[in-house]
Amino acid sequence: MNTVTISQGRRFSLDAVQKSELVDTDDLQVQLLCFEAGQGDRDDRFDKTCIYQVLEGEALFKQGDVSKRLGKGRLLIVPGGLEHAIENAGGGLLVVMATRAR
Repeated sequence: MNTVTISQGRRFSLDAVQKSELVDTDDLQVQLLCFEAGQGDRDDRFDKTCIYQVLEGEALFKQGDVSKRLGKGRLLIVPGGLEHAIENAGGGLLVVMATRAR
């Protein structure tokens, strides 16, 4: 068993979205995505399902013509193969935990 502290992965930069690896094994990846106000992450596409959990702030998830706003405590499940993007939809910080099977 392994214990991970989410607070240690919280890093922010005005230059770019910060990504911290919390878990990186052969079959699972968990990243902490930290956004300053106004920042967004490029379109991503993963082979397997990705689960995003908003830990702090408000996120705007885009997939094609569909957009969804999610606040703290909400989860979004993106099936594998779908291109999608994330933006900070609020005026403060945004922290999102992304979990992906490999």
